[in-house]
Amino acid sequence: MKKLAAIVLSLVLLSGCTAACAEVKWDFAVPLTQLLSDRAMLVNRDNLLAADYIPENLVHATVRCVSSSKIEIRKEVNDALTQMFADAQLVTDFTYQVKNSSGNWVQKEFQDASGLRLTLKSGYRSYGTQKTTYSNYLARNNGVDDGISSPPGASEHQSGFAIDILSVSYNNSNQYMNDSFYQTPEAQWMEANCYSYGFILRYPKDQESITKVPYEPWHLRYVGREIAGYIKVNNLTLEAFTTLWQQKLKDFQTAGGDEQKQLLLESTQKNSSMESTVLDEYGDDGDAEISLAF
Repeated sequence: MKKLAAIVLSLVLLSGCTAACAEVKWDFAVPLTQLLSDRAMLVNRDNLLAADYIPENLVHATVRCVSSSKIEIRKEVNDALTQMFADAQLVTDFTYQVKNSSGNWVQKEFQDASGLRLTLKSGYRSYGTQKTTYSNYLARNNGVDDGISSPPGASEHQSGFAIDILSVSYNNSNQYMNDSFYQTPEAQWMEANCYSYGFILRYPKDQESITKVPYEPWHLRYVGREIAGYIKVNNLTLEAFTTLWQQKLKDFQTAGGDEQKQLLLESTQKNSSMESTVLDEYGDDGDAEISLAF
């Protein structure tokens, strides 16, 4: 009888161990490899970069720039930007919105054989440069910090992943950037399509309470196509996305998930996360046709 009880107890313990010891899988749509890379870093006033932080793989941008001064960005950003600039010039017909004299939004047609002409305004800025930029902005703004210019360490430009892009025509006719840039076909095309190249609109409209930065239709941030696709489909800010994936990681670890094993798995196997692919064709509205798949 004692032997039978011992066998039953062993089976119960084995069953419990089988359930508890079952391999925990990473089931978030974005690979852990991407989330733990520099691409996903969150930089803001609550998450500062060190004064001596300098990104790796900085290169001189090879796309059209607003001046002859060399603009530095990360190599992978430059590669993605080169493709986006080239594709924008293929858009010769595009429907966008502008405000009329009554303040109502109306549709307008862009038609130009030269296509959408983008120009790079800024890229990487060092901690010291941002410190000067911030001080100069405060001087022009009567000492008021309205969130438009970030203090040193809080600027994404120091990461090498952030860029400011304008249209050639807007840059030629405006001394300073403001949200009127949205009323250009280039701004609206970028907002609709930049994620296909791995970029997100970092400070979207009506999300100021989360980002703590006013709407900036010119400011893009490179995060890679997997993260950009997820953020676009789910209409998230980078702050909200970061909170989400970090909680997913905590849940994974609490459940017994092995972070190192998952990273090794992703390095040896093709993952099935979301991928966004730009097709070599354009819709009637001028937008690039995009294929999103898991």
